[in-house]
Amino acid sequence: MQRGRARLGTVAFLVLVGRAWAASLPLSLPIEAVKELNPRAWGAAAKEGERVYRAALKGQDAWLRVPAWWGEGVRPPKGARYVVEVTYKDVADAPVVAEAFNALGSYYSRRELHRFGGENDGKWKVAQVPVSWDLVVLPRDTKSAELAFRAPADVPISHLSIRDAKLPEDQARYEAESRAWVAKVQAAKAAGAGQMVADETPDIPETHKGKAIVPYVRAYYDRIYPNSAPRQGEAAATIHVRMARNEFEPGTFAVYAQEDLPGVDFAVSELTGPAGKLACEVRRHTAEFALEPKGKTLVWTPQRLWPAFPAAIKRGRSAWFWITLRTLGDDSKPGKYRGKVTITAGPHAAELPIQVEVLPVTLLTMDEAGLRMGGCVTGLATAGEMATMREHNHNMVNLWFAGVQPEMRKEGDRIVLDFHYLDDWMQVAKENGQGAIVWFLGGNPNGFPQTLSIERDLYALACGPRDDFFKKAGSQEFRGKILPEVREHYKRWLQDVVAHAKEKGWPELILTPFDEPAKWAYTEPRADRSYPFAIGCGPWIRDHFKDACALIHEAVPGTKVYISMHRNFHRKVHGTDGRVGEIFIPDCDVICTNAIDEDNELGNKVRNAGKIFWQYSGTRSRRFGFGFYFAAWDSRGSLCWAYNWGRRFDTTEGSNWEYAWYSPFDTILTPDYEELREAWDDRRYVETAKAAAKAAGKDISDLLAQIRTETLANQGTGGRDLVNDFWEEGRQANKMDQWRELLARRIAELTRR
Repeated sequence: MQRGRARLGTVAFLVLVGRAWAASLPLSLPIEAVKELNPRAWGAAAKEGERVYRAALKGQDAWLRVPAWWGEGVRPPKGARYVVEVTYKDVADAPVVAEAFNALGSYYSRRELHRFGGENDGKWKVAQVPVSWDLVVLPRDTKSAELAFRAPADVPISHLSIRDAKLPEDQARYEAESRAWVAKVQAAKAAGAGQMVADETPDIPETHKGKAIVPYVRAYYDRIYPNSAPRQGEAAATIHVRMARNEFEPGTFAVYAQEDLPGVDFAVSELTGPAGKLACEVRRHTAEFALEPKGKTLVWTPQRLWPAFPAAIKRGRSAWFWITLRTLGDDSKPGKYRGKVTITAGPHAAELPIQVEVLPVTLLTMDEAGLRMGGCVTGLATAGEMATMREHNHNMVNLWFAGVQPEMRKEGDRIVLDFHYLDDWMQVAKENGQGAIVWFLGGNPNGFPQTLSIERDLYALACGPRDDFFKKAGSQEFRGKILPEVREHYKRWLQDVVAHAKEKGWPELILTPFDEPAKWAYTEPRADRSYPFAIGCGPWIRDHFKDACALIHEAVPGTKVYISMHRNFHRKVHGTDGRVGEIFIPDCDVICTNAIDEDNELGNKVRNAGKIFWQYSGTRSRRFGFGFYFAAWDSRGSLCWAYNWGRRFDTTEGSNWEYAWYSPFDTILTPDYEELREAWDDRRYVETAKAAAKAAGKDISDLLAQIRTETLANQGTGGRDLVNDFWEEGRQANKMDQWRELLARRIAELTRR
C-alpha cells in the first residue's frame, strides 16, 4: 500500500473516525480530537500556553482508540512496524507504560509496548513508542486501534503522531531506552547488590599489559559476569565454532577493561577457507548485566542478550559478547573457515581470530526427529517470539486456561464458545512452526478447588457464583469428582473445542485437567493460603484428576491427555506402596515427569504401557538437562517452566520464570534460551545418528550406551529435590561438546557417499 506523507489535520481526523480508512502516514492526532477514550482515566481538556492536553490519570487505565492507520484488516501487514510519537510533559518519577490492544495478554488483553519518561523535570518531550504488526489488533467489532498509558502520576499528553518505523535507528533507540529505564529503576538497589561468583584475578599476558582492551575467549556455557577476568590462556585466544550445515551455533568472547571504556563494539569479518566464502548468517549480541534475585539478595547477571550495542566497561570489569552463526543448508559447504573479530572502543582496537568448522552433517529437524519442546506462557506469544521459538527448537506452546480460553457465554442451557481471537493466534502459531499445544485446564493443586480453572468458569456461567462452586467442589461429598452440574458442560466444551480445532487446522491439542496431580500424596494438604477457599492436596486430587481424564477420553476420543508428574514418591502414604505418581499412567497418553531420578524405570513403565514419555524442567537445567540427560532416558518431549512468567524487563521483585522477552523488533534473548537451543541440538544429533545408522543398516548402540553412561556419571547435584530444585546440571560442561563431536563423526561416517 502506498503511503503519502501529507499530515492529516484535526478536522479530517474527526471525519475519519468510525469508518474504514486508507491510511496516510505520518498521521497527526491532537489529543483534543480523540473522542473515543476512557473518560474516567483522562483529565479534562486543559491548556498550557497554546498547547491543549489531557492528563493520563495516575494509576488509571488510560486507553484511547484511533483509526486503524494501516487501512484494511484487523492487524497491519505482516512485518510492518510503526512508531507512535507521544508528546507529553515529564512530571513522573518513574516511567509511563505504553500499551496496545493485541489480544495477547491474559484473557485477550493489552500488552506493553514501551516505557518512557520518569525524569520528573517538568519538560515537554516526545516519546518514541514502537509498535509492530503482531503487537496490535483491532478490538472486536471496531475499526479503531487501542493504545493505553499507565502512569505513576497525572501525566499531561497533548499529541500523538504515527509514522513508519525507520531501521535501524528506531530499533537502537528503543533498545537503549529499555536498558536505561531498567538501570534507572534498579539504581537504588544496585549499591547493596552482590556478585553471582567470586572476583576473578586477571591473567594478562605480556602482549596485552598496558592495553585498554583485553579480549578473551570462553565457551558460552561458562558465563561471564562483571567481575570476571581473563584466565590463563584465554586472552587473545581463537574463537572456535563447530556446526552442522543446518544449525545455529554460538561463539562468545569477553572484553576486560584496563581503563574505563565508554563504548565497546565489535564486527565480524567474512569467513573464508578452501571452499571459498562461508554462506552463513551472522548475528551479534551484547549481554546486558542486570539485577535479579539469588536467594534473599540481588546479584548482577548477564540477564539479556540484546542485538549488539556498544557496552560501557569500567576499569577492572568485563563485558560479554555473542556471535551466533547460522548455516544455510546445502549452500554452506563443509570445511574450515577463518576470519577475525575486530573490537573497538574510541581510539582503542583489538582483534580475535575466529575459526568455523562446518561438518558434512545435516541434522534432522525437531519435527523429523519426532521431538516436542515448549515453554509455559502467560497469555499468548507474539508472532515474532514464535518465529524465534522455531529457531530455538521449540515446536510447541503450553497454554493455561486461567488466561487463555475461548470466550464463553450462556445461551439457553448451553455454553457457546467464541474463537475470534484464538483462531487468529492459532493460525499465526502454526505458520511459525508450533505444531502442538499443551493446554492446562487447571492449575496448582495446592490451590484446589480454586485452581480447577475450567470447572470454576463453567460453573460460574451455567450455575451460579464462583464462591458457591468453591464451597461445593471442596466439600467432602464432591471434592474427588467433577460436580454433576458441571460435567455435561465440561464434556460439550471439550467436544466443541476439539471439533473447531480440527475444522480450522489448529496445532494438535493435548489437554490436561490440572497441574502436578501427584501432589495428592502429600501427608498434609499444604494449601496455598493466597486462595481463600483452598483445601490443598490429598486423595481427592488423585480421584478428581482421574475422573477428569476419563471425561476427556470419553468426550473427545483420540485427543491426547497429558500429565505433569512431578514425583513418583518412594514412600508408603495413604495406603499405597509408595509409587503414587505412576498410578496415573493408565489415565494419560503423555506422561511428563521430572522424577526420573527417584525411579529410573519410569520411562520404561510408560513405554511398556503404550504411552508417550516426556520430561520437564526449568530454565536452570540449560543444555545438560534438556539435552544429553533427558536423551539418556529417551523422553520424546519436554516442557519448560516457564517461558515468560514474570515482570517486564525488571525482575528484581516478585516471582519470575522466563527466558525471553518480546519486543516490537527482535525477540530479546537470554543465555538460558541459547543453552536450551543447544540442548535440543544435542538431541537432534542423537536422533540424526540413530536415523543414519538405521538407513545404513549399522548398529551404533555401543556409542549411544557410552554417551549415556558418561552422561549419568556427569550429573551434578541439581535436580534431586524435584520441588524446590528440579534443575539438572552437569559437572563438566565441556563433556557435552565431546559427546556431540562423537555423534557428528559417526553421522559423517554413516552418510559418507
